[in-house]
Amino acid sequence: MVLLSTHEAVVWWEFHHAKTTSEIAVEYGRGKKAPQYIINFFTQSDSESESNRIREPILLKDAAYVSRVLNRARKKIEKILRSHADSHRLDIESVQDYKGILIGFDYQAGTQVYIVYTMKLGPIVWYRHDSYSGRLCDGTSFENGAPKGEQCPKSIECRRTLDTILLEYNIGLRPDEEELYMTRQSIAIFNKLAAKETPRYKRPKVGSE
Repeated sequence: MVLLSTHEAVVWWEFHHAKTTSEIAVEYGRGKKAPQYIINFFTQSDSESESNRIREPILLKDAAYVSRVLNRARKKIEKILRSHADSHRLDIESVQDYKGILIGFDYQAGTQVYIVYTMKLGPIVWYRHDSYSGRLCDGTSFENGAPKGEQCPKSIECRRTLDTILLEYNIGLRPDEEELYMTRQSIAIFNKLAAKETPRYKRPKVGSE
């Protein structure tokens, strides 16, 4: 299911790749082809109208229009994040709609839960966990000297999920964070997203200092 329109998806992508609403308006003011990631997403979607529309240059006429588009995207994303939190019976701790993340707590599971919106995979619900049946992603046991078991059956899916979040939200990892097991790397990723600085509606600087 496609949540965002072509304009909303383009603005959301550019906004999370460090561009202000004014910068986006200037860049697309006379029409510009959408980022390839967005084109690929819509051409593979089941929305024929949006699939056809994304093939044409995207025209975003001014900063005020871009701001309205961003607000529409933000409201849609907040609604779907809260809906997923309700369906999972989570106690909501915070919702950062400009960053596409909701942080909640599941009292039955006794753990923190992150819900992140992605265009490619839809809303991601990630329960914070340290291990899979007492083992790390590759089957290594927490206990020293214990034999290595089978790899977590969800490891490939988890890697795809985290890589999608890193790409869509333009998040970088330090070399030491890249070496972490996904159970631990995921926490670093979600913390970075929650702490990420966004350009919001900052006006571009005029002239030089």
